[in-house]
Amino acid sequence: MAESGPVGARPREVTIAGYLVLLDAITGLIVGAISYYMWEEWTAGIGVILALIAFLLAFRIWNRDPQAWNLAVIFNLAAIFLYMTSWNVPGAVLSLISVIYLTLPNVKVHFEDRFW
Repeated sequence: MAESGPVGARPREVTIAGYLVLLDAITGLIVGAISYYMWEEWTAGIGVILALIAFLLAFRIWNRDPQAWNLAVIFNLAAIFLYMTSWNVPGAVLSLISVIYLTLPNVKVHFEDRFW
């Protein structure tokens, strides 16, 4: 596990994970809104809803919530599918990077359930 600094400080891995989820949310909101406005695709509407939820997940990730980590992985996998159905390769690549980063062992260890 990486050095976490002072007691109670947020580990660097958690901060990066939160920013990746936040970047996913911003990208999903912009791409989803433009796609829905231009082509009125139902998948774009789902993407906008997932992006709005991802904003909340980013803050929960920064608080090291294990449930937020699970949801972030699931939502990024759904985002990859939605991006690829609308041929948005950069969005799919960003979501893939997020999934890979979130599932790295040195990141995942910060989101283990601390109550068991």
